[in-house]
Amino acid sequence: MTASITSRIILGIDPGSRITGVGVVEVTGQKSRHLHHASIRTEGQAFPDRLNTIFSGISQIIQLYQPGEMAIEQVFMHRNADSALKLGQARGAAIVAGTQAGLE
Repeated sequence: MTASITSRIILGIDPGSRITGVGVVEVTGQKSRHLHHASIRTEGQAFPDRLNTIFSGISQIIQLYQPGEMAIEQVFMHRNADSALKLGQARGAAIVAGTQAGLE
């Protein structure tokens, strides 16, 4: 009997309050294949609008590629507390987009 190899689609997110990077890969066994990458740019928007743009952009990518799980970069300590808080809020918007879609 031959074991079937299942593939997984994974969404990776590098959050930022001005630019959030996203990538989608398909992993089958030991092989991975690039499906998509993009930058969600929010420069020039009011901060609440930036968070909405991040949420909406990630939600659209989830609808299009139907990943089963996501990985998101941890926030590292900034010298500027305000920057760290904004980065954490951008990360939160990305996490909510993923959890609303049922991603692990």
